[in-house]
Amino acid sequence: MSNGLRDDTAFLAIVQEHHADLARFARSLTRSSEDAKDLVADTILKAYESWSQVREPGAARTYLFRIAHRTYIRQNIKRKLFGQWKPDLDLASTDPSPDHLADARLVRDELQKLPVAQRECLVLVDVLGWSLEDVVAVHGGTVGGLKAKLFRARQELRRRLTKGDDHGT
Repeated sequence: MSNGLRDDTAFLAIVQEHHADLARFARSLTRSSEDAKDLVADTILKAYESWSQVREPGAARTYLFRIAHRTYIRQNIKRKLFGQWKPDLDLASTDPSPDHLADARLVRDELQKLPVAQRECLVLVDVLGWSLEDVVAVHGGTVGGLKAKLFRARQELRRRLTKGDDHGT
């Protein structure tokens, strides 16, 4: 029949291996825990339905994240008229210290204000530790273009985080 992967056990192992990163990626896109759960569920369902098309096990991670990215884009187009994100995001830090929680919330809030493409690249590279080549495989483009986008995103995030920092320099 098909030369692709169709082993349900292999699919479940891939999903389990990448679920935490996929969930964090989805939260960074959707800005809502509930919407992120829906995006992850939709991604897993779509991936399972077309799992036999994956030819190499090594391509599975990129395949999952590409589906999540495209699903989010489609959902975002459909939801354009339905308002802003919910402020009930889960905390970015498990440290109960109020200073750390406030810092994590500030960084998360400013990260959410970045354009989607910049936010996605920052999360994939700086939070999840993806290689530039892997991000290019999901988003397309070139490594040089991605480096430029990352540079602009980091500069903008840095600017936003230091904007209110008046230390009399």
